Amino acid sequence: MAKLDEYREKVQQILIKYSQYKPSYGEVEIEQIFDTERGRYQIVSVGWNKQTRIYGCMMHLDIKDGKIWIQQNTTEVDIANELLEMGVPKSDIVIGFHTPKMRQLSGFGVA
Repeated sequence: MAKLDEYREKVQQILIKYSQYKPSYGEVEIEQIFDTERGRYQIVSVGWNKQTRIYGCMMHLDIKDGKIWIQQNTTEVDIANELLEMGVPKSDIVIGFHTPKMRQLSGFGVA
């Protein structure tokens, strides 16, 4: 249980940090969505840039089966590397947006 609490805290730290960055265009908000009961964490952009609707998931991480799954990352940030620097072992980080075959070659967790 202590490991899961630690992972929850680390995932939230990363997402809180990146949700502080505001887009330089339009009226766009960055929202944090944390479902700690189910282990789902996201930041999404919501708003308008002139007449264009802006909505999308920027980062999505899950904690399942004792591992941190990076499900989505539309930024240039290397979330996996940040987690490594925070002390999370490679085997506990799963690059979920890679195919299962690619995960086996990544050096990170596979599932």
